Amino acid sequence: MSFKERAKAVIEEITADADWIREPIVGFADTASPKICSLKTSVSENHLLPEEVLPQATIILSYFLPFTREAGECNREGTEPSKQWADLYNATNALIAEINTALAAELRNAGIPAEIPAGGFDTDSLMSRWSQRHIAEAAGLGTFGRNNMLITRAGSMGRFGSVITALREPADSPVTEELCLGKAGKNCTACIDRCPTGALKIDGFDRKACYAVCLKAEKELGADVCGKCTVAVPCAVKENNR
Repeated sequence: MSFKERAKAVIEEITADADWIREPIVGFADTASPKICSLKTSVSENHLLPEEVLPQATIILSYFLPFTREAGECNREGTEPSKQWADLYNATNALIAEINTALAAELRNAGIPAEIPAGGFDTDSLMSRWSQRHIAEAAGLGTFGRNNMLITRAGSMGRFGSVITALREPADSPVTEELCLGKAGKNCTACIDRCPTGALKIDGFDRKACYAVCLKAEKELGADVCGKCTVAVPCAVKENNR
């Protein structure tokens, strides 16, 4: 069994009782790939590179926990995120922490160095120091949509996690097919239409407007969420991943 297969089995075991999560997707990003090497210029100058966390890094294991369509229903109505959506966000983050710990332990027990990136959020640039979505893109999990989310073959509604490793297994190539209907030339502006602040535009993204909503939710609901652009849109859930 490859470690990718083992990783998926570990994730499925940990999320078995999480009825809002569907079949996980796992991908491997080559730490020497252009998308990883350029993170400080393509994302943020403060973005961590894998070798800053694990000097002998070779592969970043990235995974996606896709939500069920039913999970998104709690956040469909209104212009502000729901309490249930915030609770799902926090519960999923707890699962990701458990998954990362388990995956790192599996690797270390096999004599393979592994580290969990701490990341953090820069409140000046409003950018993550470890962008799970950009790592997932490099690992071949999907392409970015107009909603600034990564659209995978299971959809865009869900959460990503990753572990930096010294694995010696083949890496995955980034997806070349455009998965965003709007970017592919189709007549779709669903995520833009659902954005309550106007932060999403055809040709841009207002980070400050988006962050203001998330900051308000963190104070009122205990999680920095919105998610309106990821629910009740065509790319939210793709059914071919269970």
